[in-house]
Amino acid sequence: GHKMASESIEIDDDDKDESMWVRVFMVAVFWMIFYLTQLVMLAIVVGQCAFLLITGSPNDYLKNAGDSISKYVSEILSFATFNSDRRPFPFSRFPTSDVIDV
Repeated sequence: GHKMASESIEIDDDDKDESMWVRVFMVAVFWMIFYLTQLVMLAIVVGQCAFLLITGSPNDYLKNAGDSISKYVSEILSFATFNSDRRPFPFSRFPTSDVIDV
């Protein structure tokens, strides 16, 4: 005899329902974090504009911070849109900047 597929599905339904609710909750949490990162990025943009006007060049620290946060936002959006199952920071490492200081 063939084993009925519904037998194994019934066992997994509770776990699947729980994991779906956990995923939806995590998307909501990361969406709030995404909102907060927008405020941080606004501060970086304003800071970079101020550095540019005052010193004639952008600040390297703010360039690196902006690059890392941009990657973090990308990870959040990939997770929130179900294009990635990898949970962003603090569940994984915070992205590092690829900007090279000159």
